[in-house]
This record gives sequence, C-alpha cells and structure tokens, in this order.
Amino acid sequence: MTAPAAAQPDTRGIRFGPFWLTPGISRGNAVAYFVSAFMFVTLVTFVNFLQPYILDKVLHVPADQQGSVTGLLNFLQEGTALLLMGLVGAASDRTGRRVLCVVGLGIWAVGFALFPMAAALPELYAYRFVIAVGTAVASVMVITTMQDYPQEVSRGKWGGTNSFITSFAILLVALLLSRVPLMLEGAGYAPATAGRLTFWLGALLALLAAVVVAVGWHRGRLSAEAPHRSPFAGVTEGLRAARGNARLALAYCAGFAARGDLVVIGSFYSLWFVRAGADQGIGTGEALARAGITLSALQVATWIWAPLYGFLLDRMDRARGLALAMALAAVGYAAIGMVDDPFDAWIAVPATFILGIGEISAVVAGNVLIGQEAPLRIRGAAIGLFSLFGTMGILSATLAGGYVFDAIAYTAPFSMMAAVNALVAVLAAVVCIRSYRRAS
Repeated sequence: MTAPAAAQPDTRGIRFGPFWLTPGISRGNAVAYFVSAFMFVTLVTFVNFLQPYILDKVLHVPADQQGSVTGLLNFLQEGTALLLMGLVGAASDRTGRRVLCVVGLGIWAVGFALFPMAAALPELYAYRFVIAVGTAVASVMVITTMQDYPQEVSRGKWGGTNSFITSFAILLVALLLSRVPLMLEGAGYAPATAGRLTFWLGALLALLAAVVVAVGWHRGRLSAEAPHRSPFAGVTEGLRAARGNARLALAYCAGFAARGDLVVIGSFYSLWFVRAGADQGIGTGEALARAGITLSALQVATWIWAPLYGFLLDRMDRARGLALAMALAAVGYAAIGMVDDPFDAWIAVPATFILGIGEISAVVAGNVLIGQEAPLRIRGAAIGLFSLFGTMGILSATLAGGYVFDAIAYTAPFSMMAAVNALVAVLAAVVCIRSYRRAS
C-alpha cells in the first residue's frame, strides 16, 4: 500500500484543522487524544526523573548501589512491556481502545501511589511492576489510537504534530514537576514526605488522564468486523500478516531501530558528558549542566522538523519516506559518533541538531508506516507487535550500548545506532525497489 500526494480524503469524515479524521471520529475525540498523549508522555518522563529521589531520600539506597538498582527497575519495566504489549494490542481489537487505556492508567495511578511507600527494595520492585503493567497497557492504546483517528491522507501531518505536542511534556517535567520535591522541602516537608507527595501528584495526573480518555475518546471499535480469537492468536495473526506484507515487516524493523535510538540518547548522552568531563577535570554537576544545554539543540530540531517531516510524508510513498528517515538518522548518529570533545560547543551543538532531525524522522516515519500498513481489523495486534519490537530494540540497545561504551569509546553507542539505522534504510530501499519493479 502507498499513500502519496494523490490520496484523496474520505468526505464522510470531518476536517479538523489540517487533518482529515476517520469517519466516526469527532473533533472532540481528536482534542482528547492529543491531551491524553501529552499526559502519557508526561507520566513516562515523570517516573524517570523522580525515581532517583525515591531511591536517595525515601529508601536511602547507598550511592554506589543506585546504578544497579536503577538498571534492575528499568529491566523490570521493559521486560513487563515485552510480555504484555502484543497481547494487549490484540485484545483491544475486540474490546476497543478506550476501556483498556482507562484500565492501564488506573493501574498506573495505583503504582504511583504505592511506589514511594516502599519500605525495602523488594517492595519497590513489586510496585514498579504495577507501574510497568499500567504503562504497557496504556502505551499500546495511545499508539494504536494515534493511528485510528487520522485518515490516510493526513497520517503524516498527524504523526508529526503529535511528536511536536508531546515534546513539550518533557519540558514540563524537566522545568516544573522535577522541582516539586525541592519546593515541598522548602515549604517545610521532610524529604521522604516530599517524595511521597510528589508521586501522589503523579497518581492524580494518571487519574486525570484516565478521565480524559473515558470522556473524550471514541467509544467502541472502528472496525465493524470484531476478530473472534484470543489475544495469543491475535499476536500470531499480526506476525503472519508481516510475512505477506514487506512494508508491515519493515515497520516492525523501524520500531526496533527508532526505540533503540531513543534509549541510547536517554542513557548515554549525558553519561558521555560526565565521563568525558571527568577525564578533563570537569565536575559532574557542571558536566550535566553542559549536557543539558547542548541537548537542547535536539529539542529545537524536534520542534522544527517533526511537523515539517510529517507534512512531507503525506506527499510521498511512506516506505520511501522511511528510507529517507532512517538515512537521516544514520547520518545524525554518525555525526555524534565522530565528535571527539562534547564540550566543544561549535561541533557538538550542530551535531546534536542533526541527530535530532534524524531521530525524530525515524520516530515519525515508523509510526506513519505502521499506521498505514496495519490492517484495521487487527490494527491493535499489529501495533502491539510494533511496540514489542520497539521494546526489544530498547533492551538490545541498552545492553550492547553499555558494552561498547565501556569497551570501545564513549561515542560508540551512537556509532552503533548509526549502523542499525543504515541497515533499516537499506531494507526500506530494497522494499521500494521491489515495489517499483512489480508496479512496472
């Protein structure tokens, strides 16, 4: 399937700004989706930012153990997602997305409420598992709903706009929510109490997101044909569909690479500054501050490029768009991999800007292609598998990236992802060439 510029809107649907919505989807549904997607990214970022405070101020985990504890918590998060995402996506093809998303956000809120109450690490792991279940369920529903609402003619613009909007959630957490514990301490609360109150605020945000979904999302299914099968059979059907559709298989590969891209930036970019700073006699605090300033170039690239690339994807074959996106990502990661000194702003900032263009291109193009190629009847199952492959990318990039960071060079994880993205770009080019030959 292709969806280039010649695609025409289905006028049974309605126009919402630059978007044509799927018949049956209202403007209120669209607004509720964007609000809930923003809140979802806020909640995901919230956990990563505030978890170290709980380890330090509530459980008093020794500093030399916090790294390993964090690693185990993150592995628990991704391992749970690996087990659940495909099944949850397949189940949503029968139940609809709204109900499962509300359930996931409710579980997430419970996990947030319990997490800062842990008295020991085993309890903390148990409560993080609750958060992981809620996150896995809600994330598949948000990603699937993102693909349900736009018509094919608007899918690129919709995906680019979504990335633009949700990028501000990271700023909200970094600039405001991450400072809540210190604000509470300044108001006279003990650090442990401040940590608990902050996570309970997160629980309230999760419940608010559940209300937005319950009230604003489309009720029921968009496909009149409800699949009569178990979630396990749905996962199998999603894999079988990829065997007969090279573009769907390509979208799964893109999910693996794009999610690996994100975790490499999140895990190794600031660590690169810290380790390089230590080699140059620069303190950790200053190194992290410099990393934040330089990384802002990536955020600027996202704001500029995500809507623009989404617009371009609506005017080209989506597989070609993915090939270009992965090539841009390969160039961006290779550029960072060749930076010798991260504190040389004249080199590091432009390289990070190029990295941001490539990274967001891969994310937007992968989401657009999976939305186009996932059959409506099993879209939940297909996108659950897309998320599952993404989780596999996260785990692989984390393990391999950590090894090459220590064994080869501080920038080796970025060079590694340049190779992964280049490989997917080649696969996309092969799919495009074969499609062209069949068409001619």
